[in-house]
Amino acid sequence: MEFEEITAGNLAVRIAKTEAEIVAAQKLRYRIFFEEMKGIPTPEMKQQQRDFDQFDANCDHLIIVDNDLPDHSNQVVGTYRLMRRNNLGNLEHFYTEGEFDISAIKKEEGEILELGRSCVDANYRNRSLMNLLWKGIGTYVSQYDIKLMFGCGSFAGIDIEEHRLALSYLYHYHLAPDAIRAVALKDQYVEMNQMAKESINEKEAFNAVPALIKGYLRLGGYVGLGAVVDKDFNTTDVGIIVQSDLVTEKYAQRYAKPL
Repeated sequence: MEFEEITAGNLAVRIAKTEAEIVAAQKLRYRIFFEEMKGIPTPEMKQQQRDFDQFDANCDHLIIVDNDLPDHSNQVVGTYRLMRRNNLGNLEHFYTEGEFDISAIKKEEGEILELGRSCVDANYRNRSLMNLLWKGIGTYVSQYDIKLMFGCGSFAGIDIEEHRLALSYLYHYHLAPDAIRAVALKDQYVEMNQMAKESINEKEAFNAVPALIKGYLRLGGYVGLGAVVDKDFNTTDVGIIVQSDLVTEKYAQRYAKPL
């Protein structure tokens, strides 16, 4: 079943079809995660100037390309890495399981989808591109009848004090139900409940949540229990869980409008 490309002006969203497109997505990831966000690449990544790991070969790489850019190798301006349960193949676990216990999610019947490695070129971080990106994800979810989506949502930086308001807000207002809750692994667990619920200004707290996590929340998403500090990527991560039946309804309302 082939993913049908979606276009909006000079931008198009599709599943990467060639090795060159996957490499271009990995190079974008490198620029964002290691040059912009100050993560720590492996020597191999640094030498090749791209972010890659053992999961890439089993994933679908959703990419947004700018067809107006003359240099085809730099046309990828946004990407998401998509891993379906049916595509795990020889891998024994999802990337997310390096930080979170997702056994409750894996017990769910039907297809589940891991969302990861999301990034957008700094010059394209606007509503139009995000609309197109979510149109792509919505189409993919429908095409493969995805029941549940999950992954890691990241705060920039590893200073928990800096994120205490937002983490506490997520804990008190958006914690996933037990039946589908991801839980940070014991040896990496960081308490999210840093502030009492009554002391939280909801508007201020929501504004402190990273844009991508806000997007999940607007689609009816939840967070797991406990955060994880990822020193390699210089991020503080929370588990994200989104039920696809909620997505398809809210996606139609919020993201399926003409651009």
